[in-house]
Amino acid sequence: MDGESVGAESHDAETRRSLRDMGALLALPALWVDHEPVEIATGLLSVLFGVLQLDGAGARFAGADDGVPFEVWRPTGPRIPIELATEFARASEPGSGIVTSESSGADSVRLRVVRVPVELPWESGLVVVSARRSTFPSEAEKHLLRVAIGQGTIAIHAARRHRRERVARLAAEELVRRQNELLRSLIDSAEPAMASISGSIREVSRLIAEVDALLVDRRTSHRANRVSSPSVAAGGGQPPLPLTRRELEVLGLLAQGLSNREIAGVMWLSDRTVERHITSVYRKIGVVRRSEATAFALRHGVVEMGSDHPNVTQ
Repeated sequence: MDGESVGAESHDAETRRSLRDMGALLALPALWVDHEPVEIATGLLSVLFGVLQLDGAGARFAGADDGVPFEVWRPTGPRIPIELATEFARASEPGSGIVTSESSGADSVRLRVVRVPVELPWESGLVVVSARRSTFPSEAEKHLLRVAIGQGTIAIHAARRHRRERVARLAAEELVRRQNELLRSLIDSAEPAMASISGSIREVSRLIAEVDALLVDRRTSHRANRVSSPSVAAGGGQPPLPLTRRELEVLGLLAQGLSNREIAGVMWLSDRTVERHITSVYRKIGVVRRSEATAFALRHGVVEMGSDHPNVTQ
C-alpha cells in the first residue's frame, strides 16, 4: 500500500472519529439536565480531556445574570496548573476567538495552550486547555472545542435559570404557606366571636317573630270584636252573610275608605291577597264597585256610619 492510500485512510478515520465525537458533544445538554453549573463545567472538562487527549483544562464562568463566578480545573488538585493560571490571569485582556500559544508547564514541559473566551449576553467566561502535542490543536479539534464549550455554556445558563426559577418558586410557596397560616390563625381567633354573634342574631330573629305573631293576633282579635254579627246588627232579622271572617274584615276596611295597599298594610297581607279577597267579596254580595260594596257594608252593619276615624279600623 502506497503512502497516498495510507494518507487517505488516515484522513477518513480522522473524519469518522470527528463525526462520532461531534455527535457525542451535541448530546451533552441532555446529560446535564438538573445538574448544578459547577457540575456541568466539571463534566465539560472531563469530556474535553477524553476527546482531545489533553494534559490540562480549566474553566471560569461568571454569569451575567447573577454574577456568581466559579472556577474548575483538571488535573484536580489544591492548585491550578501553572499554564492555566497564567491564562486566567490574562482573562481581562481584550480579544475574541480561539488563541493558541506556547507555555511551560510543570517540570518545564512545553505545552500548546488554547484559550477560548465565552462572551454571550447571558453568560461570560474563559476555557483554557493544554496539550503536549505539537500539532495541537488541529482544525477539527478547534471545531470540537467550539461545539463542546458552546454546549456546556448553554447547559450552564439553563442551570442558572432553573435555579433562579426554583428559588422564586420556593419563595412564593413559602409566602403562600405563611399567608395560609395567618388566615387559619385569624379564623381560629374569630370563630368563637362569630359563633356568639350568630347565636345572638338567631335569638333576636326568634324574638322578632314572636312579637310579630303577637301583634297580628291582637289586631285580628280587635277587628273581630269590632265587626258585629250580621244578624245582630240587622236587628236579628237578616240571614248570615256569605262571607268568611277575613272577607268581613276586608269589606269593613274597604267601607271605611282604605285603599287596597292600606288594607294590606293593616292586615299584614300582600297586595295581591287583598285583591283576591275583594274580588271574592264582590262576587258573593253581587256588586261591582267600591261604592256599592260600601253601601252593602253599611246596610248590613259590617261598619257603622259614625266611625271615629274614616281610614282606620278601631
